[in-house]
Amino acid sequence: MYLSKVHIENYRSIKELDLAFDNGKNVIVGKNNAGKSNIIKAIDIVLGERVPDWNKYENISKSDFFNGDTSEDIVIICELNKEDGEILNFANVKSSAFFKVYNNEEKVFYKVDLSDIDQIFYFTTEEGLIDLDSELYRKSWIGGKNYCAHSYYDEFSNVNQYALVFKARFEDNIIKKDLVLLYKKEDEDEWIVGINANSLRGNLIQSAIIPSFRDPKDQLRINNYTWFGKLLKEYTKGRNGAGIKKALENLSIESNQVFEELQKSVCNDNIQIAFPNTSFSVQYNPDPNDHDIYKSALIYVDDGFNSELKDKGSGIQSAMTIGLFNFYIKHIAHNSGSLLAIEEPELYLHPHGRRIISDRLSEFIGEDENQVIITTHSPEFICCANENINLIVVKKDNCETKAYNLQFNDIKTKQILIKKQNSEMFFADAVLLVEGADKYILEEFSKEYGANKKIKNDSRVLGKNWLNNYNVSIINCGGKTELQKYAVVLSKLSIPYFAMADFDFFAEGSGKYLQSLEFNSLKNELNDLKSKIKKLKPTGKLKSIEDIPKELEYDVKQYLKKLHIINLYILSGELENFYFEKPHYGKEQGVLELICKTLCENSGITEYVDTGEFEELFDLFLKKCLKLN
Repeated sequence: MYLSKVHIENYRSIKELDLAFDNGKNVIVGKNNAGKSNIIKAIDIVLGERVPDWNKYENISKSDFFNGDTSEDIVIICELNKEDGEILNFANVKSSAFFKVYNNEEKVFYKVDLSDIDQIFYFTTEEGLIDLDSELYRKSWIGGKNYCAHSYYDEFSNVNQYALVFKARFEDNIIKKDLVLLYKKEDEDEWIVGINANSLRGNLIQSAIIPSFRDPKDQLRINNYTWFGKLLKEYTKGRNGAGIKKALENLSIESNQVFEELQKSVCNDNIQIAFPNTSFSVQYNPDPNDHDIYKSALIYVDDGFNSELKDKGSGIQSAMTIGLFNFYIKHIAHNSGSLLAIEEPELYLHPHGRRIISDRLSEFIGEDENQVIITTHSPEFICCANENINLIVVKKDNCETKAYNLQFNDIKTKQILIKKQNSEMFFADAVLLVEGADKYILEEFSKEYGANKKIKNDSRVLGKNWLNNYNVSIINCGGKTELQKYAVVLSKLSIPYFAMADFDFFAEGSGKYLQSLEFNSLKNELNDLKSKIKKLKPTGKLKSIEDIPKELEYDVKQYLKKLHIINLYILSGELENFYFEKPHYGKEQGVLELICKTLCENSGITEYVDTGEFEELFDLFLKKCLKLN
């Protein structure tokens, strides 16, 4: 079982949002305050360990309503898909039951469309409850109680899709919450509504949610309904009562014996629990008023100094939580699919530590057996070319959170993930794509350009640090043939971009670029131009505009201007043609030589490079991508 879709309405920064998730790794990216955490919090409300509609659990406040408007209900829908061949185990809920509603007049069970929220929650309203007590409807109970018409196994035998739907409304000056289960039989379009089905949540999918602010006391809560409490309880069965009273007298010996089986099981399972060269232990912290051993457990980690997990760093705490949850899923829960959602796993970690956590998450996923949802700002969790990744870019648009999906599961898109330094483009508000070392020239020139450029909208000076201030990334794609790969990805993620290429791109790369982005009329026009050029100049490369036959030079220049409409800028020559004085070295080394010269001589890049065309490019970029001019 895995979380396939999430629909959110009127929750925090989210007016309305639809998200698609895959089994395996799902990575949510976006700049700060875009709304990534709100997505995880919404999932936690429905699939977390606490009962969503339990009134004593304050998971919703007035400030959680979008723009503070309590006249609109908060709605969160989590759709779950069953894997092929997956068999659900209902042994843990055999003493529970829920009911569906039968219409006595129409002789059918009550079914709804997933988009009709009012109908989904009708039988939780006062009017619906009155109807339930009338002769029009009757309850049909499902579960393990002796009054149930069908067992869970019979009812769900041909069900592959489930949905948990949560609603919070502000009424009579209090927040009222409801949760219903929906499920759909094979080959049916409408969903059956299940009422009073809270107990089934953990049976459909077991989840662990780790927020950005870690607290082992919260993530590893010990009680009879949390996954960690269930793990400890399983390994302490039959060891409560009088035996523990005696153990209190000789705690140092008995405590190790009590949890020795769990420690050995974990160590023998080849699951990496903490960081390399660290070990963990579980010790009994006696409570004279509570003889349940598992409720008095403390986790210790020895990383050269043996101390409680709460006193260790965020990295070890995250690794321990992931490893123990992995062990619990494999050996205790027996769920065929589980969800681990973690916010910013890179917090307070050096690069190698981040990669260790990334490896732990991959181990948990296995062969797409389990599901991971991550929010991150770190390339270590995005650039995993050996895995299929569902990337979700989150951004703010008019104070509303929006999201865009792209699956990195083929050779072309995975090539982008290999270049970790380019992953910052997923966090950008706008991107400038270049072939190679011209990235460094543009970054250096941007300072001089910004220091003197006035924004027409309000007469402000753009500022020399405008690339950072406006969240702009300049990306080195690694050659002209790579430009279209990046352009296609950015288009699908709705990230504005402009591409710049040397003049030889006109003859040797622009055709594929235009085809990839489906600019067919421009491609046809390009082919006509290239045919005319070939007739007048059968041989020789086209390295600059000067290599174009004079009869066609005007037509080519006009065509290059047309490309600006689709955010493509082709230079009149190669980068080397713009140097006033050529450096000793070629290509990237030459560019770095020039930039070092400007630093040593405290001069600007415009003293060494003709930047006229780069200035025109930036003008177009401001107007089309940043909407500033």
